[in-house]
Order: sequence, then C-alpha cells, then structure tokens
Amino acid sequence: MCLLDPRPDLTVMTRMVEEGFRLSETSNMPCILELRIRACHVRGSFRAKDNLKPIVSTRALMENPAGFDYMKLAHPPVTFRHEKLKSDQRIPAARKYIVEQKLNEFFDGEHKDLGIIVQGGIYNALIRSLQQLGLADSFGNTDIPLLVLNVTYPLVPEQVADFCVGKRAVMVVEEGQPEYIEQEIATMLRRRDIQTKLHGKDLLPSAGEYSVEVLSGGLTNFAAAYLPGPATEQARRWLATNAERRAAAAALTKPLPARPPGFCIGCPERPVFSALKMAQEEIGKVHIAADIGCHALATFEPFHSGHSILGYGMSLASRAGVSPMMQRRTLAIMGDGGFWHNGLLTGVQSALFNGDDAVLLIFKNGYTSATGTQDIISTPEDDAKADAADKSKSIVHTNQTIESTLKGLGVQWMRTVHTYEVAEMKATLTDAFTSEFNGLKVIIAEGECQLERQRRIKPRIAKLLKQGERVVRVKYGVDEDVCNGDHACIRLSGCPTLTIKDNPDPLKVDPVATVIDGCVGCGLCGANAHAATLCPSFYRAEVVQNPKWHERLLNSFRGAVVRALQPA
Repeated sequence: MCLLDPRPDLTVMTRMVEEGFRLSETSNMPCILELRIRACHVRGSFRAKDNLKPIVSTRALMENPAGFDYMKLAHPPVTFRHEKLKSDQRIPAARKYIVEQKLNEFFDGEHKDLGIIVQGGIYNALIRSLQQLGLADSFGNTDIPLLVLNVTYPLVPEQVADFCVGKRAVMVVEEGQPEYIEQEIATMLRRRDIQTKLHGKDLLPSAGEYSVEVLSGGLTNFAAAYLPGPATEQARRWLATNAERRAAAAALTKPLPARPPGFCIGCPERPVFSALKMAQEEIGKVHIAADIGCHALATFEPFHSGHSILGYGMSLASRAGVSPMMQRRTLAIMGDGGFWHNGLLTGVQSALFNGDDAVLLIFKNGYTSATGTQDIISTPEDDAKADAADKSKSIVHTNQTIESTLKGLGVQWMRTVHTYEVAEMKATLTDAFTSEFNGLKVIIAEGECQLERQRRIKPRIAKLLKQGERVVRVKYGVDEDVCNGDHACIRLSGCPTLTIKDNPDPLKVDPVATVIDGCVGCGLCGANAHAATLCPSFYRAEVVQNPKWHERLLNSFRGAVVRALQPA
C-alpha cells in the first residue's frame, strides 16, 4: 500500500487527501494518509474546491452489486497473483503518478553539493533546526537542497538518484527504526554506482521524536563535516546552553513532584481500585490483567494496578496464559467498550468454553469514555435520561444489555455492585477470589461516567439558578481538628481534590488533609474512610443556593447558637 506523510502545510495536506484517492485508483492499491500530532496543530488557510457528487453514495444507490471477479479476492491462490501484480504493475503505476503529479517536493539551495531527504511530516522541525544553524530563514528558504517525501512509500528510484547524484553527501531525516527509507535509498544508490555519502541514523537517534533540538544535534555534526564555520558554532552554543539548563534543573535539591495522569474527579472507576487495594490486603496480591481504557490509569500512583495490557478487550484472554501458573485466581479488568469490542468473544466465550476459573471485572460506565464518551450498545437510552427523577444520579442500570448477554452465554456467577459502595465492592472482590465456585466469576462495577453526568448536570443547575430555583450541591470536607495527618485517605483514593495543607494547630507539624474546590460530591473519601476504618475526619455538607425563607431563618438561628457556644 502507499503511505502519504504530507508536509505540515494546510494547502499541501488538503491536496494530499485528494491525490491520495487518485493515487489509490491509479495504482489499484490502498493509500494511508499519516497525520502527525504536530501537523494536526498547524494553523493557516487553504483554497477550498467545490464538492464533487459521488457516482455511488447513500443517496445514489447501486442498482446491482459489482460483477464477480475471483481474481480480486484476498486469499490463496489469488494472493500469489496479487504479489506479482504489485511488483509488475501497481508499484510502477504509483511511482509514475508520483512523478507526474509532483507529489514529492524539491527545494533548491546554494550548497548544491549537499542535500537532505526528509519525511514530509518532519519538514517544519527540520526548517526550524536549519534556522538554528543559519542555513534557512523564517520563510522556509533553505541553503541546503531538500527532497521532501510527501509520499514515503513507494519511493521513486529515479527521483532519489537524480537528487543524490553529484553531491558530496546526503542526509536522510527519518523518524523511527529500523530505518526503512535510509536502507532503501542506500540500496538504490549502490545499484546505480552513485558514490554519494549517505548519513542518517549515524547522526540521529534511532528512536524517539525528532524535535528541533534533536535534529539540530544531528544537523550540527553534518554541517561540521561538510560546512565548517560560525553557523555550527552558534548551534553548538545553543545546544550546550540547553544541556546546562537541564543539568541545573536536575541538580535542584527540591525538584518538582511528578504529575502522573489520573482519573477524572469523581470518576466511578477510582472507588473500585480503592476496594481492590483493600481486598488484596486481606487475600494477598493477585495477578491483574489490565486493559485499554480509562481504567488503565490505575497503573499509575497510588494504585499500581495491572501487570499487563495486551489489547482492547483482551485482558481476560491474556490472563489465560498466566492463570495455570498462579496459586491464586487472576483478575481481568475491562470496560464496557472493551467488552463489546473484543472481550465478549475472545475472553468470556473462551473462558466459559474452557471452564476457566477466573475473575472478570467489567466497568459499566455506559460509554467508551477514554476516547470521548462515544455511545455503545449498553449506553443508557435518551428516554431514560429524560425520564430520570433525579438528573444527578447514575442511570447506567437502566440498560441491562451486558447482564443479559452474559446470562445468555451461560455465566452462572455474576454480581452487580455500584462502584461508590466501596465496602460492598471490597466484600464482592474478596468473595470472588475465595468462593468455592469453580468457573468464571463476573463482577459488574456499575457507575456512570462522571464526564457524561456533569455534562448533563451542569447545564441543568445553571438553568435552575438562572430561574431562581433552589439548588442543593453536596460537598465533602475534612475536619482539621480530627485529621491525624496520616494521609492514608490520599494514598487510598488519589482524588485530585483531596490534598494537603499546613496544619492550623501550631503544636502539630504534619500537614492535614483538605478537600479543595472542584469536588463533585461523589463521596469516595468518606466511603474509603469507612471501609478501611480510617480516622473519622470527613464530613458531608450540603451547599444550598437560592434557599427558601425558612432555610435562611433556620441558618441564622443556628449561627447564633454556634456563636453563643463558642468560647470567648
């Protein structure tokens, strides 16, 4: 197949989309357009074209299916014919189109005895690096000729050879390894007996992103060998200054604390890992097969939960290779998105068929949350959201598709637990690991994605406040006089709003825990304190906005009583 890696310029990028389709039709091969993260953040403008009405679409349906052609199928022995067509017809046709339409770009420069061949997506970083050496200006005009590969596969041998012939040296700027492009170019040059020196990974790192600084290091060595002068000295001073700053930062006695990614505030998955942490204190450590999704954030502090991540929905299948070697039962974790994507067939069906004795924990938050809360088959219906008496409560229990599917497959041991019930979740996990039942045990951790809940709750609250309606918001806090400064609550939950502050008691040194603004009132801190028997310092408060007249009166009376009871 063809791979397009366009130069990060909106005109070039949009053109490559159109040319990619045409290249695919011309070569009879699929084309992939690679958009790097930096390319996706480019700003600018481009001239749009009128849309072309497709011959076939959902509005212009095909009257009859395509004619049957056995040679277009994708299985042996047809694939043998495809391999021959690829080398005899398809790649040559692609190369011809690349040259005729000038998909790859050539930029001339005054140092014609040198050259740089670069992947299109790295062009901007390369130009910025050349600027550090004084070999390019702010408008992209370069002193060293460039061959920009907007199509990185297939390469056009004649195009590469014409660019390299007669040059003292050419540098290939290619991210990743193995260096496929550099190796192919080296082969092309040797077969044509072109003796141009070729550089690439001998000057640049084998792996990692080619940032401006990384490229500047390689280009400085390249220029020093072939263009010695003040430009390289300027670049070396810039690189040395950067190295000094890093060394100075590393030498600080109090470096900035690490900030690993974590769950959202109020995420319904955090309580489960708190419960799992407590359960393992009783039954011992267990092997945990993690999965792709929000729950993979539990591999960071403070949970450190997950020994492997194989693929989306593959946790239950992957633990099958570990279970026979473990004394205790293993735990597989997956989200409802992963369950529908892969876990149902490769995991649950296989475990039931083979009679595996394992524990599966399914996070039922109602959405494919990690990629943007896309709807799935187990997402609560719009009618359920509209008919909910309390709009702030989780409504994922209204959709029982996962439970019905598991029952239909023959799962005999299944428990559904609300995620914020930490003590109940801990007991259920302990039961699953110690139960005499021999077979697949499924725990469904039920709790709606907090992001989706807040997207539903916040507009509703704003509307009520605007109308002058009474609104009650729950917030949790810490009694500073009761907190003993142990901070076990923080280590057990990792909630971003649960942090520390200086102890108000001058006789105590240890800082106390505190709940900062941003708390969504999920109640995890209090539930953890109860389940783990921590210090009883948490309290639950109701913040009333637009209170009624009798609530204002009662609040005034309570305040007067409290002030009267306070010591002078």
